[in-house]
Amino acid sequence: MASVVLLCTSIAALVSAVAGELLTAEQFANAVPGHLELDPEFRKLHPNIPGPHEDVDPFIVGGVESIPHSRPYQVGLYIPVTTAGVSFCGGTLINARTVVTAAHCVDMRVGNISVFMGAHNMPPGGDLNIVARFAGDVVIHEGWNRAILLHDIALIRFEVAVPLSASIIPILLPRDATHDYLGNTTLVSGWGRPSDSVNTISPVLREVTSSVISNYACRLAYTGIIESSHICISGSHGRGTCNGDSGGPLVVNGVLIGVVSFGSAFGCEVGWPSAMTRITSYLDWISENQAPAE
Repeated sequence: MASVVLLCTSIAALVSAVAGELLTAEQFANAVPGHLELDPEFRKLHPNIPGPHEDVDPFIVGGVESIPHSRPYQVGLYIPVTTAGVSFCGGTLINARTVVTAAHCVDMRVGNISVFMGAHNMPPGGDLNIVARFAGDVVIHEGWNRAILLHDIALIRFEVAVPLSASIIPILLPRDATHDYLGNTTLVSGWGRPSDSVNTISPVLREVTSSVISNYACRLAYTGIIESSHICISGSHGRGTCNGDSGGPLVVNGVLIGVVSFGSAFGCEVGWPSAMTRITSYLDWISENQAPAE
């Protein structure tokens, strides 16, 4: 079975006052990687799935820096996972009051999530395009299961709508739940770490194009894991998602078709596919649980 690494990464240091609440520099400085493999219970469930390998370059590989503010649906999440630790994940704005992300990013949180929208740099600094929220209303799919990596999806809901702008625009969801997107060219974006030896995320948003492969082909890499509610992209030519991009968007023609879930520990450099939560499998669940836009 291929090594699997869930793509959620810690950050080093950031002081951020959001909605009157403060995350301390010490909390961020002491952050640890948010890989699912570091959870002792996960290690018991999956003893044959090792953690990340030191020779893998974990960021959006084979890609480029995004044009600033060209992905206005992209969200950055700082998530407290212990009383002193913070993890980083991506997310996608789907309406003015709702962000979709991966369940594994938020299921071990111990406090409110710092949510940044309209950012290109991360940590976001003083960019005037940025809107920040401190969010505690989180809905995790009731079927999410770390043991079998199914239903890795969650929603973060805001009490007050986010002011939209050229830098902050919700993404479209699919209209046809039967569309499999096989062979379509995809775009994945995120702030993945520049290397395993550096415990910080990329300072700028990066993106990479790939293509949707069949679940049968993906199943050959991840024996016993891939189901119909997953969607996979090719890792050929070193293109794929790596640590730091968990929860982020998989997009085709401006439509959100996946949420970054997991990938091989070898995937960034030797061509293993990246696995996502398939949005068309969850359209009803999203509709029932998202916050009204207004």
